[in-house]
Amino acid sequence: MARKSRVSVRDVAEVLSAGRNSERRRSTPISLLVVVDPSAPRDVVLAVRDAFVPEQESSSVEVGTLDNCGAPDGSRDLVVVVAGPDAAHATQTAIGYARCGVAACVVVESALDFATGDLPDAVAALVTPVAASSADALQANLSQWVADAAGEKAIAFAANFPFCREPVVRSLVRDTALQNAAVGAVDVIHGADFPIMTVRQAKLALDIAAAHGRRVDLSCVADVAGVAGAGLAYRAVARALEAAVPLPNWMVRSAVGYAGTVATAAVAGVRNQPNLVAGVMDRVRAAAHRGADEVAFGHEDEVPREGRQLPRALLEATTSHEDDRSAGGSGYIVIGEA
Repeated sequence: MARKSRVSVRDVAEVLSAGRNSERRRSTPISLLVVVDPSAPRDVVLAVRDAFVPEQESSSVEVGTLDNCGAPDGSRDLVVVVAGPDAAHATQTAIGYARCGVAACVVVESALDFATGDLPDAVAALVTPVAASSADALQANLSQWVADAAGEKAIAFAANFPFCREPVVRSLVRDTALQNAAVGAVDVIHGADFPIMTVRQAKLALDIAAAHGRRVDLSCVADVAGVAGAGLAYRAVARALEAAVPLPNWMVRSAVGYAGTVATAAVAGVRNQPNLVAGVMDRVRAAAHRGADEVAFGHEDEVPREGRQLPRALLEATTSHEDDRSAGGSGYIVIGEA
């Protein structure tokens, strides 16, 4: 049977095309409408406001109230409705957009406050409650809804709104890892699993870069080269395990394909989060300073106060700026309010 154990010119062309597609998905224009009930809890409104601060000019975020948002239409990609104590009005607004084919969520304190009544299945599938029991829970639930509802524009939403990135990237990694596991399990052309997996991992690395808002251009060549090098290592691991582990070869290749894809994605995620790397290095340096101080002075309590350094997170917490929101207001700038 024919062998295909190397990455070919065709594979390289496929990766280049994937890079163009990743950049297109990153820069795709998106339109989001946020509808706020003026009586909604202030902390919930502020959490939604802080979440949807776009990072790219290609995004359009429009904000209105329940009374002035106008008649529903299908021009938006997603609609977020922030409900007040009476969620019925907010729910009906969301249903109106769902009837126009737009996915809409209703931010409520509890899912028990959400009721749509009898709706056609196609409409009901586009209306989702998002629980806001706390600010952290709200952003976690909201980000998962965006990742699920945005469809082909999920990468564009992740690139614009950082809080959406984790679930979007997690979905990309899961899909690619499962595909590579299947490739490893089915040895149609002996040796072809390596280039196929490597190309898919390279595409994944480019999509992860795009989801983090990074422009996909020649600067991503190093990412692709790193994926290719990792692919060679994964193949060597798979061959070693096939000889050492009493399991069918297809099972070993499948497991290595899945685990290798997850590992590659983890490295790509760290590479596209320079703040995370800087934070880790700060912690390492702080730990080194503490260790040196303890060695020099014998005990942490004996370290002179003037020689100590506050961790970066504590410094930021103690010097955080004052909230510029006006007293008693929601803090949300409403666009188009009459």
